[in-house]
Amino acid sequence: MPKKKIYRIHIQTDGKSVTAHEEDNLAQSIRNAGIPLNNLCGNKGLCGKCRVRIKSGKVPDINEKEQFLLGESSSQDGLRLACNIPIKSDMIIDIPPDSLLTEIKGLKTGIIQLKDMEPAVKKYPFPVVPATIPDPLSIIAVIEKYFKKHNFILAPQVWKNIVSISSGQPSSATAVFYDGSELINVETGDTSLSNYGLAVDIGTTTVALELVDLNNGKKIDSSMLPNGQISQGGDIITRIGHAIQSRENLHCLKKAIRDTLEKMIIHILKRNNISPAHIYAVTVAGNTVMNHLFLGLPVESLAKAPFFPLMERFPIYCAEDLELPINPSAKIFTAPNIKSFVGGDISAGLTACSFFSRKGNFIFIDLGTNGEIVLKKENMYTATSTAAGPAFEGMNISCGMLAQSGAVYKAWFDQGLQISTINDTKACGICGTGLIDLLALFLTNVKISPSGRILDKEGKIKITNDLFLLQKDVREIQLAAAAVKTGVKMILDKARLKPVQLDGIFLAGAFGNYLNVRNAVRIGLLPEIKKEKIFFIGNSSLSGAKILLLSGKARKNIYAQVKKIKFYSLASDPSFQDRFINSLEFKQY
Repeated sequence: MPKKKIYRIHIQTDGKSVTAHEEDNLAQSIRNAGIPLNNLCGNKGLCGKCRVRIKSGKVPDINEKEQFLLGESSSQDGLRLACNIPIKSDMIIDIPPDSLLTEIKGLKTGIIQLKDMEPAVKKYPFPVVPATIPDPLSIIAVIEKYFKKHNFILAPQVWKNIVSISSGQPSSATAVFYDGSELINVETGDTSLSNYGLAVDIGTTTVALELVDLNNGKKIDSSMLPNGQISQGGDIITRIGHAIQSRENLHCLKKAIRDTLEKMIIHILKRNNISPAHIYAVTVAGNTVMNHLFLGLPVESLAKAPFFPLMERFPIYCAEDLELPINPSAKIFTAPNIKSFVGGDISAGLTACSFFSRKGNFIFIDLGTNGEIVLKKENMYTATSTAAGPAFEGMNISCGMLAQSGAVYKAWFDQGLQISTINDTKACGICGTGLIDLLALFLTNVKISPSGRILDKEGKIKITNDLFLLQKDVREIQLAAAAVKTGVKMILDKARLKPVQLDGIFLAGAFGNYLNVRNAVRIGLLPEIKKEKIFFIGNSSLSGAKILLLSGKARKNIYAQVKKIKFYSLASDPSFQDRFINSLEFKQY
């Protein structure tokens, strides 16, 4: 077989060049160069976001589908979809700013109720007494004697730093303990003021990170970026399918999320002038598939019925095991899965809102791609999940986008359609909350029928000169809303509860405080209950990860708490299909 030719692609936007083989995909080649191209559909030619301007090079003629996604004026301006272009020559290209994934507007981390702080890691300075012939104490013996601690666990890596302390004979050193029982590091001098941890939420679409001072529990900084696995598919089903095809694919997905996290960690530590060596603990909360892929665990058991995770409770890893750019001895705690596709992001979220200690009837709804729902009826707990899809995060929508600068996140009528965008910049797409607002407005003003049909004969509604809502977009939101509505209705019916009997709804995930409740009720996404009973808890997964970072009691209790929850499979309920179809119409509960 003849070798494929190698071509050079020069990217004028940032001066980078990348080499690629003949027939390689241009979008994937750009991402391989470390450039965060916005191709949320995973190179399937569905989202129309990976626009590049071809300056020179051979490209195939534009097809009808690509022309539709680009629009008449865009294609005439030299723009093409990178995922549609096989490399056939050397090329020079430009990448417009709105084709790049940038840092995302972070959700508030919700409510945190933490009474007794017991951080995962504590540091204790102590004097180093030189060993003598009459009393030849080792460093470990000095620590035992000074702190009156005996029989504590020794991390395997501890000896490396003990060697330097023993040979250097400093006057003081610092013992670093994890959970009060494991010595994970010994450092030269008094480093007790430099004690930091990371709380991490690994979402299907985005990754959120918070840098925390473990000495006082205060947030220092935070960051949010798109999950690097997006290039392999925008939803968990696609990623499961990709992962089970080969070990190489599983490795690529593991590497993609770890690379994303590594990039975030390096950036946030540099921004705050903190040494990676002073990060000693990380708590990770992710859905069932995300935590499996992050840890490099096979996902075959999640690919077919009965859809069970490989494990619900995870080992506590060291940072060097997971190749994270922090102290090699740092401990990685992963929030446990509950059942099936109800994962660690939900167990962390329930921790964040003190779900188990509340009196009364409550429902927890996470409006992410997986649509997890947990019901508390007095002392009984039931969880389920429903495939809402990524529409609420702006994905699979022709003009949709994540909550980045320029995204329409709010809409209303005031002598015509009015919109607000993130950072008040020019509208370049619509994120989840904006889609809900627009849909409710167009239903009320009879531009969309309750069945979801756009009444305009062209099958689209103008938002701005460049943004339109298409019929397929309405159908995507329709399916997502119906999935959540069906799940909530069925879990309430199973418990013989009506919405009016709920003492509260905890709403987490894609919308946070930006959701207009009235509009969400109008399209049937949420049941109609008193507004004061709806509690927005933003990114509860990140909130819960932070609590688990700072509370020994929470880390201990979470395993027992999730065991109380019974799983309710909607798919195995004979009535699910009919009820889902009946929920497709845009109407209140």
